[in-house]
Amino acid sequence: MPADSDRAVQNRLEWGADDTLNFQIVLLSNRLSLTVARRALADDGLTLREWRILAVVYLFGPGIARKISETALLDPAHVSRTVHAMRRRGLVEFRENKDDRRQIIVALTDEGDRVARDVLPKVIGVNNAFRGIYTEEEFETLIELLARANGFAEKLLESDELPVAESAPDPHPLAT
Repeated sequence: MPADSDRAVQNRLEWGADDTLNFQIVLLSNRLSLTVARRALADDGLTLREWRILAVVYLFGPGIARKISETALLDPAHVSRTVHAMRRRGLVEFRENKDDRRQIIVALTDEGDRVARDVLPKVIGVNNAFRGIYTEEEFETLIELLARANGFAEKLLESDELPVAESAPDPHPLAT
């Protein structure tokens, strides 16, 4: 019987797990997020979640927490806790929603606006560094392919069907 670590490697190779779209996109997303956190957010003491909320409100305007969570792709409970912490730090303020008094509108304070304007160029700089590894044509193709994949993912989210692999893909050459 192979050692557990050997078996795990064999499993990844057999199923092509390291080559899956999900794995590669999550890996890139995590590395890009970590780079943004270390290079663009650290000086201002922002977390990634705070930045995503700050950026959404800065770029799309004030909104209710549910809409912010949908736009930022964050869990609504996390957004609720985070905006309260951001309010205590003076980055956002809560306004009454005249259309629905049960909801509050989250808006940037002057300080939140200043931080967003300060951080956004740093975040764009990190993104441009990644963009720089591609030719213009490659980057356009990458964005088109990712947009297509996101559209398909959206359809899967709206569907009740689960696409299931009937069997493992052809074995990776190293698996044999």
